Amino acid sequence: MSQKLYQRVGERVRTYRKLAKLTQERLAEKADLSVHYLSRIETGGATPTLESLERIATALKVPIGELFRPKEEQQERKELLGEIDRLLKDRSNDHLQVLRNLILQIVELLPPTRKKS
Repeated sequence: MSQKLYQRVGERVRTYRKLAKLTQERLAEKADLSVHYLSRIETGGATPTLESLERIATALKVPIGELFRPKEEQQERKELLGEIDRLLKDRSNDHLQVLRNLILQIVELLPPTRKKS
């Protein structure tokens, strides 16, 4: 893999780690890797093995292929929606209904957005 690809993979690891609200220490522990090694992966300074990337992906609960995808607007949107889903997954139906109503009120206050062609 090229250095640029290692950097992109590292950025994706960092992005997913932050979305999961994990510290480097906690992710390293969950993936059974050293914090130093994980830090070097995130900065593109290490050459991670596929086994290490598989451990990281498993710890982050994402398919390993996600670590290789370039970050695109649609992907960013998917990540944001995934984070919202994770935040809400343990809420009761009553709580979800309240949150839905709040979102509807907020959306009405926002200016319309244009869809990109």
